[in-house]
Amino acid sequence: MELSAGLAVTFTVDGLALEGLLHLPAVTPCPGVVVAHPHPQYGGDMHNNVVHALCRAANGVGAAALRFNFRGVGASEGSFDNGVGEQQDVAGALAYLRGLPEIDPARVALAGYSFGALVVLRYADGRDDVPAVVVVSNPSQRGTRVDLQLRSPALFVTGDRDEYCDSALLTENREQVGDDVTVVVHEGVDHFWWGSDDRLIETVSGFLREQLLRM
Repeated sequence: MELSAGLAVTFTVDGLALEGLLHLPAVTPCPGVVVAHPHPQYGGDMHNNVVHALCRAANGVGAAALRFNFRGVGASEGSFDNGVGEQQDVAGALAYLRGLPEIDPARVALAGYSFGALVVLRYADGRDDVPAVVVVSNPSQRGTRVDLQLRSPALFVTGDRDEYCDSALLTENREQVGDDVTVVVHEGVDHFWWGSDDRLIETVSGFLREQLLRM
């Protein structure tokens, strides 16, 4: 699953210009996936290896992928907002992708990794206008009350060696999070997915194919 050449794009959120890369498949119009990157204060940006893998998964099933830098990252204007303003960045990326002539606006999913996964979850909580949500290695810990209701089909995928994500907790809370939640735990994989990108792509591709191409 090769990733198509990225087209540099810019969209505006809260008066801030954010940079992104748009990867279109060979055939359009098509579904789309907005991909959110890990924590910027720990070096996370849209060029992260897991973000790249998520874009490959989208292109591999014939969907466009839009990865972008949150406010204050790379050439994106603004400053880090602790996951609050970043939810508006996700909303802006969704609106931008939905507005492109190559995209079917009814079939635009959300995906996020680590910090990006948390931002995507907060944005998607209680919403019914996102057809699918992909959550990769979302930081979690026991003792934190589950206060989340996803109305969209959702895939949670992580590794059993992830030091920031409690995979057993995800499995235990699956039915509390939403009516259509799948949890996949890969053996021998830590938070950073080094050397395991292909396993992630296979899992995510299957989910996106089922959720976006059947509509």
